[in-house]
Amino acid sequence: MKIKYLSHACFEISDGKRILIDPYFTGNNLAPKYEGTPDIILVTHEHFDHFDKPFIGRFPKAKVVVTPACEYPKAIVMRVGEKREIDGVNVEMIPASHHQSRYPTGYILEFEGKRIVHLGDCYLDGVKPLERIDVLLIPIGGTYTMNVDEALKALDVLKPKLAIPMHYNTFPQVKANPETFKRGAERKGYNVKVLRIGEEVVV
Repeated sequence: MKIKYLSHACFEISDGKRILIDPYFTGNNLAPKYEGTPDIILVTHEHFDHFDKPFIGRFPKAKVVVTPACEYPKAIVMRVGEKREIDGVNVEMIPASHHQSRYPTGYILEFEGKRIVHLGDCYLDGVKPLERIDVLLIPIGGTYTMNVDEALKALDVLKPKLAIPMHYNTFPQVKANPETFKRGAERKGYNVKVLRIGEEVVV
């Protein structure tokens, strides 16, 4: 399974199926050109930097999963706590803490034997224990989410096998050094992979 970082909180997860989470390409000068064709697009909340409607519109065949606060034609609307199988991928919507959103969420994905958790935009008070996490996609930028120090505390709650930082250095308000997070996490015994934009890791 490959996980590719596409800037901000956007990742492509691929292994047979191609899943995009929180696409943000329109007006995002940091995002690489996207050449793929996603089968599933997951949106954690309604803000433009996670729910890029013009971009999503390029893929009419993709199954788009949104929250009740998002409006999109023919989308699959899920609610916190709900689980669905979509094209062979088990998708669970989990709660997030992000007071700027009307319905903040994250996702647990299960396929090809892996459990991947995307926390969405989340403050530390929204982090609750979850069962076995192979890969954790965790925000570190502060202001709208956890900062680096808080994200390190979140690792103690979630105990992932691998953590990948996200949601940093896209805007002035979310400046953070992912290497500081990596060093702090490794001192605690956690495994962290910092992905450059456009880089992927095989898990």
